[in-house]
Parts: sequence; C-alpha cells; structure tokens
Amino acid sequence: MDNTKKVFRAIDADGMLTYSPDLRAYLTGFPSSFGFVYTDAQESIFFTDPRYAEAAKKALKNQFIAVEIAKNEDTVLDYIRTKKVRRLAVPCSRVTLPQEEKLRKFHFKIVDSDPAFRAAMAVKNMEELACIRRASEIAEEAFGSLLGELKEGMTENEVAALLEYKMRRAGAQDRSFETIAAFGKNTSVPHHVPCGDVLCKGMPVLLDFGCRWGGYCSDITRTFLFGKSEDADFMAAYEAVYNAHRIAADAITSGMTGREADALARDSLASRGLDKFFTHSLGHGIGINIHEFPTLGPNSQDRLNDGMVFSIEPGVYFEGKFGIRIEDSVTLSGGRVVSFMHSDKKLTVL
Repeated sequence: MDNTKKVFRAIDADGMLTYSPDLRAYLTGFPSSFGFVYTDAQESIFFTDPRYAEAAKKALKNQFIAVEIAKNEDTVLDYIRTKKVRRLAVPCSRVTLPQEEKLRKFHFKIVDSDPAFRAAMAVKNMEELACIRRASEIAEEAFGSLLGELKEGMTENEVAALLEYKMRRAGAQDRSFETIAAFGKNTSVPHHVPCGDVLCKGMPVLLDFGCRWGGYCSDITRTFLFGKSEDADFMAAYEAVYNAHRIAADAITSGMTGREADALARDSLASRGLDKFFTHSLGHGIGINIHEFPTLGPNSQDRLNDGMVFSIEPGVYFEGKFGIRIEDSVTLSGGRVVSFMHSDKKLTVL
C-alpha cells in the first residue's frame, strides 16, 4: 500500500515530513520507535537509525519507499532543504514545541497534514480490511479457547494474561490495548484495571480485548456469567444491551452521522429507562490505532461512509453492582454494517 502518495496528493505542499510512530507505520507498513518519513512528488524515504535499518530495508525491498540511515532530525531537515522545499506538511497536532522551533529555524512554511491523514486513514482498502478481519478472527479464536479453561479461583490478572497469551499464540503481533478482565461488581467500571480479585460461581465476567495483526487492531467485548445467577436485574439489563446492539447494527447506514448512529442504541436503552446508565459513546474508529476517526457519540457530526471500520459497543453500568457491554468491530459495506465478529452475543452461562 503506497499510503505516502495517497496522503501527500491531498495536501498543497512541496514536501511532507511525518514523525509519529503510528503515522509512520501507516505510511510504510513498518513499525518503529524512531524514524521520519519524507515524501514529495518524486520520492518517499524512510529515515531511521541502525537499530531498524536492516529490518526496514528487508521489509521494504522493491517497495515504493527507500530506506536511509539518519543520525538525528537535523540530518533529515538538511536533506529536505537540499530539495528546495518551501511548503512542508507536518501533522501539527503531533509536533512538539522543540520540533516546531527547529522547523522555524529551517525557514519552512508549515502546512498541516492532519486532515489528510484523518481522511485517508478513515476509509480502509481491501488489504487493510483483511488485516482487521484476521485480527478479529484471532481475538475470537482466543476467546473461544479461554472459555473452556476458566476456573473458580482464577484472578482477573490471570485471565487477562491467559487471553493475551492465547492471542499471541494464534498469531497476533501484540494486544490492541491493555486487556480488561473484570469480575462481579468490578464490571460496573467501564475501564476497570485487572487485579487480584478471584472468580466465583454466579459472577458476571466482562472481557474487553483485541489484538494487532499486520499492524491493524481488533476490538471486542463480551459479558457472560460464570455459572447460573438468580439476578433478575442483570438478566433484564443484558437483554436491553443486546437489543440495543442489534438495533444499532441493523440500522446504521452510510451517510449517517456519529450522533445519529449513537442515538439508535441510546434511544433503545431509553425505552427501558436505562439510557442514563449508558455512560460512554457507542463507538470509535479502528485501524492502525485502537481509537481513530470517526466517533459515534451524542455530539459527533462525523459522517459514516463505506470502508470505515468502527466499534459498536452499547453498555450499562450500575455502580457497585454490575456492568454489561457488548462490542463488535464492524465495517460499512454497500451502505450497511458488516461485523468482523461471529461469536454469539446472546447471554452465555458457563
């Protein structure tokens, strides 16, 4: 994927310089903690240091981008100056104050590349969709394997670690984010940090997890019961969240705003008096980063289009009691939602 030209052509500039690790990975397909990508109408160069040079040259051989060793940022800026660049595009929201001062020292006229990156990264091509699909398959495979190994007395930390191990073993490059494993009343905290609390019969379990494959993320949440429960409130709330998820997935279409999509699930929960317990947005974009454009929330005017990938994750949370969230990673194709996830979202009782 030559994303360098895809982004550069959308910017009115002589050259484009990209610093941030996620944006570099989007442009090159090569992950690194240090480097700069320079692009103009004639060439694209990935400048990095000796730690990555050998691997980068191997990975990018016969590709659209050259690899060069750079001692530091000044080496790169000196090279750009030899190209007679006046208007230099950089992602302004990612540029630090020292970097900005250095750019001024070299007398470049700065153009913001942020909007071009946002638009380019929002709509995935077939190769990107294939990576997200595989990352989703791995996450679901790991989850299915995990369910058969859950035992009373296991801690949240142990379950989170086991799930991450299973994703790695199935081929994941890394987790998409820190895995959330919550038992019992801890499920009422949407972003609970796993701890030493132990699993007991009858407890609700909430797992929010995902992995990277080919540089792209998946994101999934499942809530289930570890043994039978007589909690009628939990059962009713689960059914409400399940219906909200189903309604949103069935009704979201291309051309909607993020606010309109969010309202589908929120209004469904409101019909049962539960909307005040839905304390976050319905979803977020997914790609190289686990949170990207667009946002599906009450205040979002982001327009949803075919090729976008995002989460649908309604939830309700009752402080000190329990919480429920059901999440799939999905895309829009032919104007309708297509889920990357295939595991059953109806209430599972182990």
